[in-house]
Amino acid sequence: RVRERLAASGAAGAPTAPAEAPAAPSPAALAAAARPSGQYAERLMVRDGARVHVIPMEKLDYVEAQDDYVAIHAEGRSWLKHQTLAELEQALDPARFVRVHRSYVVNVERIARIEPYAKDSRVAILHDGRELPVSRGGYQRLRERM
Repeated sequence: RVRERLAASGAAGAPTAPAEAPAAPSPAALAAAARPSGQYAERLMVRDGARVHVIPMEKLDYVEAQDDYVAIHAEGRSWLKHQTLAELEQALDPARFVRVHRSYVVNVERIARIEPYAKDSRVAILHDGRELPVSRGGYQRLRERM
């Protein structure tokens, strides 16, 4: 009881709760803060064993989420990078890249056509014939950008 009264009155010696440390900003937030507004990444660097591949954004076809990794597809090849799709999407130019599905971001210049797939969904067919799912929200974002 004495401790409760001391704590209530704010007297010295009363046990206090530890102060919470401020949450560390996410890597995506740090990258966005460091990048001047209106500028986006021009290249992606992807490690492949001991090699590091530099992929220009113009050559990027689409990016696919795979848990905590992204599969980067460009020029018929693909690489895995330890990064989330949301983090990578922050670095991509929204005029060129659109998130068409919860697991896919596509380069709009690579889309040949969009076809109905099911009642509420569509599929984006790329120039090389690959098909990517397009959600209702993704279709709306595509229509706004194209």
